[in-house]
This record gives sequence, C-alpha cells and structure tokens, in this order.
Amino acid sequence: MLVLVTFVFLGYLFLYAIAFTDPPQSFEQSASAQYPLNKKTLPLSSNFLASGLPLNAWLDNEKDIALLKLLANIAPSGRNTQGAIPGTVIASPSKQHPDYYFQWIRDAAITTSTLVNIYSSESASNLTFEILEALESYASLQYRLQHTNNPSGWFTDLSSLGEPKFHTDGTPFIGNWGRPQRDGPALRALTLMAYLRAYNETHPTLWTSSEGGDWYRELYDPSMPANSIIKADLEYLSHHWQDSGFDLWEEIDGLHFFTAMVQMRALRAGAKLADDFGDEGARAWYLKQEAAMRHFVPNFWDDEREHLVATKETTRSGLDCGVLLGALHGVDSEDLEDFTIFSPQSDEVLVSMLDLIEDQRFRFPINALAAASSDLLAGVGIGRYPEDVYNGDGTSIGNPWFLCTASVSEVLYRNVVHLERQGWLNVTTLGFRFWHALSPDLITDTGNFTMAGVEFKTNLQRMKDVGDSFLAVVKEHANGDGSLSEQFDGVTGFERGARDLTWSYGALLEAIKWRRRAMDILQK
Repeated sequence: MLVLVTFVFLGYLFLYAIAFTDPPQSFEQSASAQYPLNKKTLPLSSNFLASGLPLNAWLDNEKDIALLKLLANIAPSGRNTQGAIPGTVIASPSKQHPDYYFQWIRDAAITTSTLVNIYSSESASNLTFEILEALESYASLQYRLQHTNNPSGWFTDLSSLGEPKFHTDGTPFIGNWGRPQRDGPALRALTLMAYLRAYNETHPTLWTSSEGGDWYRELYDPSMPANSIIKADLEYLSHHWQDSGFDLWEEIDGLHFFTAMVQMRALRAGAKLADDFGDEGARAWYLKQEAAMRHFVPNFWDDEREHLVATKETTRSGLDCGVLLGALHGVDSEDLEDFTIFSPQSDEVLVSMLDLIEDQRFRFPINALAAASSDLLAGVGIGRYPEDVYNGDGTSIGNPWFLCTASVSEVLYRNVVHLERQGWLNVTTLGFRFWHALSPDLITDTGNFTMAGVEFKTNLQRMKDVGDSFLAVVKEHANGDGSLSEQFDGVTGFERGARDLTWSYGALLEAIKWRRRAMDILQK
C-alpha cells in the first residue's frame, strides 16, 4: 500500500511539473495576464506572495475589482450587458465556448442578494446609486419573468416559476434543459424580502406614505390568487417543495439538499413577512410547511457514508459543494434567531466539508503539494463533486471552481463569528473528526471549551488561517487583472470555462465580508 501511495504521489508531482509546459485555454484576455502555478507549497498564511502582494493586500484590492466586475454583468449600466433589458443579471459575458449569456433565476438571485448585503452595510458607498439602480431594475424585471409563459408552465397555476433561465431580452429559453428547478423561486423571494427590509431602513417614511403602499404591493400583496412577486414565489415553493426538480448543477432530477435548505429558509422568512402584512393565513401555512420540511431535511444525512448527501437516493458519493452552498444560503446569518438544522456551524456540515476536502486534495494534480502535507485542511482547489466530468465547455474531467473554493473559506469564517457569539465550543462525537483535523494537538477528545481557555482562541485563529489558505488558492489562480472565470484547470491551474462568472465574484465578496468579521473578532 505504501508503494502505491508513493507512486500516485510521484505521478501527481510529474503532472504538476509538466503543467508549466501546457498551454492554457484560450480566453479573450491574454493568457500572459494569468499567474502560472507557483512552485512552492500551497499557501497556509496570509503572508504568502503569489501575485506580488500578500493575501491581505490582494483581497483588499480584489474586493473592489470583484464588485465592479459583478456590476459590469448587470443591466442597465453593466458594460457587459449589451442588448439586455434592465434588471438582467447575466451569468457571464461568454457567448460561445460556453454560451452563458443568459439570466438564470438562481444565479441572479444569489448575486443580487450580495448587492443587497452591500447596500445595507455600505449605504454611503460611492457605488450606492449604481447598486440601488441594479436592485430596483432587478425587482421590476422579476414580475415580467414570472408572468412569462415558458416550457415549465404558465403563471395562472404558478408552474412558470420553475423555469431556470431566460434570454437577456426577457424571453424564455425554449431549448432542452433540466427543468423545472425549484430553488430559484425560494432564492428570489429571499433576495427580494431582504431588499424590501433594507430599502425600508433607508427610506423609513415609505411604509406609512401614500406612495409606499404601491411600492410594497408590487413585492408582497396578501391577496389571492398570488400576483405580487414574493407572494407568488412563496406560494409556489410552499406547494411544491415535495416535488422533484433538477439540482443547482442542472444535472439530476430529484430532491436536493441545496434546494430544500433555501426553500426552508424562504418559508421562515416568508412567515415573518406575512405577519408584517397582516397575512395571518399565509403565515400559518408557511410555518406549517417549514415544520414539515424540518422533519424531511434530516433525511439528507447518510449514516453509512457519515456525511450529508446532495441528492436523496443518489448513486454518487453524495459529496458536493452544493451541500456547503445549501448551508450558507439556507440560514440568515444576520438574524441570531434564525436557527435551523444543518447550518454552516453544524457538525454534519463540517464533517461533510472535511470529507469533500479530503477527496479533492487527491483529485487534482494542482493540489498535489498540499495533499502531501500532514495538514488535512491545507487549502486546495475545490470542485463541484467527485464524479464531475464538466470541463467548462464540454465533458472530460471536472476542475476546481472558484465559487466552491471560496465557499469553504466562508464556512470557516462564519464559524469563527458564530463561536465568538456563542462563547463556547462543544466537540461532540459526531463532529470530533473535523475538530481533530483542525487542531490535532489541541482537540484530542470530545468535550466543552470555553472562551476562557487557550484552546478556544487558538481554534478560532486556526479556522481563520485555514479559511485564508483556501482564499490563497483563489488568489493563486485568478487572472492578473483580478478577473475570475467559472473554473481553473485541475492540471495547469489556468482559468477555464465561462469568463467573468458573476457568481464567482459574489462568492468571493461574501467570503471576504466574513473574513473581515472574523479578523475583527481575533483582533479584539
């Protein structure tokens, strides 16, 4: 066995070495603007130099770049959105090899949610007008998209809401596709509910003004049949969460962890909003469905595999970046009362993440040096799932994705914030293997650790450092101008797939935001 492991490791090193001679995939921007693989061990500290800047400095700069490039993909002001109607959030400017010049309901909602968060926290930003314009345009467009009959159905019975993507002129995509997809309505409802509350905070007199009634009714109106945007989405998901649909990767028809998590969160938030609007019948209905989902969602835990699975009754391993994304988007991290199962700090999510990292560290040659480390959580490129064969423009073998790699960092940073709020760490039998992998010298058994103990603060710092090691991988494989594609090649390390992927920028911005909060805690 030792001979086999040594042989595999040497083989990885050989592939890693020849990667320097492989030509990168052709992009519109010059390949010379990309940073090649670094010959050193993958970074585990914020002082690592790859682009000439320490990680801290690179992230400070990249934060601004990522926001500008994200806004460039949103009409009407985005420079990459020629011909798109206002409110369109394109997945990527790429129109061939691959063609991502569409608006996906899921991707657009997640991206716009990031903008809502920025608008809420940085209302005095010099980009406030552009962000607000994007939010207003997005909200207006959703009513039109909802009412557009499409291959998934008609608005009269709300079946049209399961349609996953539209052309940039607002017309439906009628080609063969994985439909329906039932995560989009939940994510859109969550984004618009957050937008409604954020806008109300910056315009406090709107709620009681004569103009406010019309503005709010476009978003939520208790009347039935549902015709307002949020109400329609909530009615759709509350009646269809038990129905199968395609997953967030648009490949498998079934019941999915990511979809269920965002649906459950949308029902909780929807019940609160219904209460604000005096819609008591809807409040009771949404809470009833959310309670039913709480009994259903634990079925995604697989006792034999000892991790969460992305899809029920799957023939795959079940390991999936979608599990991390479901945990991240399935809880309102700003609301301390929004407790749910399988949050980012749950034992089940943490051990599932550990298993995914363990698989990915040996899957791609670019991860070979980190895989040789005794640190089981050394930063590596993270792909979607082990069985992935999508290479960015066809099928052969999957690659690491920027958004998946950044999602690991966000999970870790969120745990730093959560543990500091909670004031103690309880290492259970279920979660022990994650915490032992994180701090093998400190965590040698189950038990409770309080803020007064050195182990507590040391673990928080360690989680932040590990999070940094994954963002350092993002930094290592980003283009020289800060642009992020969908994927980066598992052998050469160069960017692959759709260029300037909007979700890549949003995922990185969210990770950077939580990193800042984690650093503030550790610097107290």
